[in-house]
Amino acid sequence: MQRRTLFVAAAAVAAAGEVAADTVGDLQKIMDSYAAALKAGDVETLVGLYSPKGVFMRDEMKAVVGQDALRAAYKEVFATLKVDLQFTVREAEEASDMAWLRGVSKGTVKILKTGVEAKQGYNQLVVFRKEGGAWKIRAYLYGANSAAPGQTPT
Repeated sequence: MQRRTLFVAAAAVAAAGEVAADTVGDLQKIMDSYAAALKAGDVETLVGLYSPKGVFMRDEMKAVVGQDALRAAYKEVFATLKVDLQFTVREAEEASDMAWLRGVSKGTVKILKTGVEAKQGYNQLVVFRKEGGAWKIRAYLYGANSAAPGQTPT
């Protein structure tokens, strides 16, 4: 049910058209805050970027729904990984109190137990809802990308 709701919301936002330049800037600032909080291992800042019903989805993991579950998931991430990524918004659209962005991130992820660090890249789809005059992440979905040799992820 939640996936269907998120899909319908994303489709409605996508059908709405263009996004104001200031909204793109606002969404990029949120993703920059997200990146800084990831690098710092700052769970509370990350959770604060989400709406109360925020959803986090990644490969091979159940959807994490709500701020308590988000808090637990990010604590688990930081217990095993050190993440340093930079995010770039590729496109965004908004309609009323909803917006979405398609973005990419790149950087390094270090496995704390082994010390192995690897360059990583990801594709993101992030749905936002304006709450109390501020954009909040309603749903964040990402997956690893791997460009063919000589190509840049888009």
